[in-house]
Amino acid sequence: MDNAQMVKGCRRRDAKAQRALYDAMAPMVTGVCVRYAKSHVEAQDIVQDVFIKVFERIATLGESESLKSWVYSLTVNTCIDHCRKRRKWLSFDDLGADVPAVDTDPYAMDDIVTAMQQLSPMLRTVFNLCDVEGYTLDEAAARLESNNLAIRVALCRARERMKEILTKEI
Repeated sequence: MDNAQMVKGCRRRDAKAQRALYDAMAPMVTGVCVRYAKSHVEAQDIVQDVFIKVFERIATLGESESLKSWVYSLTVNTCIDHCRKRRKWLSFDDLGADVPAVDTDPYAMDDIVTAMQQLSPMLRTVFNLCDVEGYTLDEAAARLESNNLAIRVALCRARERMKEILTKEI
């Protein structure tokens, strides 16, 4: 089933089309959610929220929009909303002291995701937006309704914390 058929079927609430869309998009959605969540269980909760929104809002998908891009954007927004609900990501209490620079070594994706899950929600969100999703500091600040300086500090601390976590695991 191609994307146009899936969208058309989902708009009619056809279970077969919904399943096809889920099967096609779940790996991407799960990958994004795992990077934002504290655990795999929390990530699965967010994935469920994403697909509820996808099926509720599929009628708003424009003819010229890419299904994958639309689902991806909805996923990132849902992850950010999830972090906002907890409001813990606004806390700077867990920011640690400076850590020494380390050599750059390649890490397995599982190690990186595990390290990201150890970050506070605020640091994890900023790290995801800037270093994973590719947002600029200004764009991340706008998305998180914060100022550029706070995002810059959080990103620096997130990077330091990631280095610290990853070097301990070696």
